[in-house]
Amino acid sequence: MLGNRGRWHTCTRSALLGLLACARLSFADDGSDSERFRIDAGSLADALIQYSQQSNRAIVFSDRLTRNMSATPLIGRYSQEQALDTLLEGSGLGWELVNDRIIAIYPLMCGGQDCDDAAETAANNPVFVPGIEETYVYGNRLTGSRIRRSNYSGAAPVDVFRAPEIELSGAQSLGELLKFVPAVVGNSTSTAIANGGDGTASVTLRGLPASNTLILINGRRVANDGLAGESVDLNSIPPAAVDRIEILKDSASAIYGSDAIAGVVNVIMKQDFRGFLAETFYGQTGRGDLQTRTNTLQYGSALPNGSLFLSASLYEQDPIYSRDRDVSSNADARNLGGSDQRSSATPDARIVLPDGSTVIADGGGYRPAGPEDLFNYQAFTTAVVPLERRSLYGNVSYDFTEQVTGLLEMTYLETEAAAALAPTPVFTAFEQTPIILSADNPFNDFGQDISDVRRRLVEFPLRQQHNDSEVMRFNAVMEGLYDNWNWDVGFNWSRSKASETTSNLVNADNLRRALGPAAGCQGMAVDGCVPVDLAGPVGSINDEQIDYLLANGTVSGYSKLSTISMNFSNALLRLPTGRGDLAFGVEYRQESTAKRPDALLANTGTIGATNFEATYGERQIAEVYAETALPLWTTDNGRRSLYLDGAIRYSDYSDFGDSTNPKLGLRLQLGPTLLLRTGYAMGFRAPSLNELYEGAAEEQAFIDDPCTQPANASRLPGCRGLQADPTRNQFLTVKGGNPELEPETSESYSAGAVWSPSLLDGLRLSVDLFQIEQEDVVASSAQFIVNQNARFGSFSGNVTRDAAGNLVLVTANNINVGRRRVRGADFGLTYHLPRQRWGQLSLTGSATYLHEYLARLDASAPELNLAGTFRDEASEGLGGIPDWKWQLGLRWDHKRWRASTDLHHVASMEELVPGSNRTRDIDAWSVLDLQLSYTFDLLAGLRWSLGVDNALDEDAPLAASAFNDNIDGRTHELKGRFWYTRLSQRF
Repeated sequence: MLGNRGRWHTCTRSALLGLLACARLSFADDGSDSERFRIDAGSLADALIQYSQQSNRAIVFSDRLTRNMSATPLIGRYSQEQALDTLLEGSGLGWELVNDRIIAIYPLMCGGQDCDDAAETAANNPVFVPGIEETYVYGNRLTGSRIRRSNYSGAAPVDVFRAPEIELSGAQSLGELLKFVPAVVGNSTSTAIANGGDGTASVTLRGLPASNTLILINGRRVANDGLAGESVDLNSIPPAAVDRIEILKDSASAIYGSDAIAGVVNVIMKQDFRGFLAETFYGQTGRGDLQTRTNTLQYGSALPNGSLFLSASLYEQDPIYSRDRDVSSNADARNLGGSDQRSSATPDARIVLPDGSTVIADGGGYRPAGPEDLFNYQAFTTAVVPLERRSLYGNVSYDFTEQVTGLLEMTYLETEAAAALAPTPVFTAFEQTPIILSADNPFNDFGQDISDVRRRLVEFPLRQQHNDSEVMRFNAVMEGLYDNWNWDVGFNWSRSKASETTSNLVNADNLRRALGPAAGCQGMAVDGCVPVDLAGPVGSINDEQIDYLLANGTVSGYSKLSTISMNFSNALLRLPTGRGDLAFGVEYRQESTAKRPDALLANTGTIGATNFEATYGERQIAEVYAETALPLWTTDNGRRSLYLDGAIRYSDYSDFGDSTNPKLGLRLQLGPTLLLRTGYAMGFRAPSLNELYEGAAEEQAFIDDPCTQPANASRLPGCRGLQADPTRNQFLTVKGGNPELEPETSESYSAGAVWSPSLLDGLRLSVDLFQIEQEDVVASSAQFIVNQNARFGSFSGNVTRDAAGNLVLVTANNINVGRRRVRGADFGLTYHLPRQRWGQLSLTGSATYLHEYLARLDASAPELNLAGTFRDEASEGLGGIPDWKWQLGLRWDHKRWRASTDLHHVASMEELVPGSNRTRDIDAWSVLDLQLSYTFDLLAGLRWSLGVDNALDEDAPLAASAFNDNIDGRTHELKGRFWYTRLSQRF
């Protein structure tokens, strides 16, 4: 129900506004005998509608009063009056029975404004017309549909996290909240990823890359991460202003267009907030680090014909250092059952002589290098990145008439993140332009040219990576009703700007000159060049040499999105089999992105950071869609029905062409206890602007070279009988965009059931089978190219090796070569026990089982089943793909007390131990979270919460092949036990 503030709109046909759900109502006589109620809606509006359906009473209420209110489950036997009193308890709303037939809901206090009399309200908005027993009420759009529905179970599962549940989780960022969702597996990023991260957060449904999950805010697209990102940065959404998060676990390209192959995460922001809220949060680990602080101010007020909401928050997170946890303190994890991944770039120069022998400087000359002459870079790195986030969010709504409403919303957000990296490593033989220590250089003790010098420049300050971003969003929407048609017209603009500065790098051009012939580098006073003692022991590089080599690298960029859209919907009321619905609309978007490196990075002039060329791209997209929900069969009493859900969307892109994607679903309702559903959908993902137009990027990628193993060197054709250096695991790789890319395409299938057994009121069980088949996957895999080259001699133009068989350069641009098939099942459990005098108990659970995750990078490559495995992203894997992931929560509410406990579980995974053909298991991991809160009576509106995450202090399990901190930081957590408290005062 939608309407003017202070006015009331009933659910008769004459007042249709936003029609999309129906309730069959007849009006019973007033009675006090107890009845069985099973009301488990999350919002108060849906709970009141369920009450109306179950009590056979008509209700008049305004959506303006209830839109932002949640409902406590109501399970058990109550009189109709008791049930209604319980639903409205603590809401500030009252009810009155009007003319013995209509219940009117009204505000007990109107903030200084005069309240309409309930009887007058009902009289002015009659819901009863003799001879008409069926009346329709309005609902909200649920993610995955453009049709408004209330208490709707669709053809695909949707998980909903509402504000009270978000608060009970204790999460202070959306990335942290979504990390434990069972359907989220794979390479999602967060501030728990330091080396290779940039302070952003993403979500990966079904283990597909983040670019395959569409992120929406209030059902509308927003710009991706500012550094030509492939997805929206979740850290750019202020969680304090979030009302709920809806996660559609199904392909939705027919509804939303590109990117929704794995599903959709729709973040709904708060609106119609009343009063003033001041809240503070503080937490830290049991080891005294990761201090986290959040301070929030919110204000909301009713306007004469609208509403205003403002929210401001400041979030600060301190770091965790790798050295402060046992599992991550050393890159050599052999004593823990892992492998030795220390670096061969050591503080004392490590030199490979022309005869193939390797020596290391020791202060008194040189000695043969031994197997323990390696560097533990994890003694210097941050494991969890320090972050600061400042956000402002506001919206204002205005009712121009009883049938036209306008909404403006604005977001401004700044984030700053800083990661500490180990001192810069130098590998002279493996730069894109090799660096030679000349024979006559004053610091060359060997009298011959040396091409392979490896040195960790611990004399330099630590490398620091600073990431800054600024996000602005603006949204303007007009919506209303015309001749029983809902319509809305919207303009949406968003821009994400970001920069990344890596300090204390090496100027590659200066180092090349400093190591070159003596005649070309005679001193700063003579020719502006300072010879550098790179081949000496630790401490051999003095301050003058440091000043000559020291450099910083900066890259900046933006992503921008502008959208104009129009949507229309109507109820098809006169169908023989019941009510149907229709929606259609058009959308026009402009996307652009740019990524600009400074001169040093653009000219491959640094060592220790990613050198790359500039990126710029833009495009325009025009789309049209239609959606319907049609009843194919309905019994006379409406308890059994068969519905067909259908949608289709046509997308026309200015850069690669067009795509048409349909979706079909069937819903068979077999009485009030059983729903069967099935669906089919075609999906697509347009190649991102970065994938199309990215300039050539140079990096030292982690690659497992098969030729480093003696058994492979002699038998694999690409190794040429030469064993490569086994101490190296990082190799120079050049990647870039490809303007000829085609879209990724997919077909998705689902079938499921929702069962609410009548013997147990409040119990709801669901199971949904899913399968996603994806073709033409965009891939840029240096690991795949190296494997194919070594095993079959293919990709010879992309792989360069030196005379000793060592990898020198791998070129891996984006191409459409991949294929995936993911099959599994989602399980859901909700059980609201009957309310007792000691309170209300609710049990919730969800689980995802991955039966198989088949991935193939090329038609010539074998299919790999990744279900139950871990392949690190630093080695171009898809991350942790556990075959089982589940969570179970218990909630208790009693008067002013609330408590919760949540158990999260991730099954064990198999990984390949680096440098061998041996596999090992990463242990299963379970975490218990607890929270207790109390609302004070003496200070109305004051609430205090105390919580602990990982109450049993379970350590993250060892992942031997993980580059970051010897754990899968995208699946597990390094922090251990984490205590927090929250204090909020609402006026």
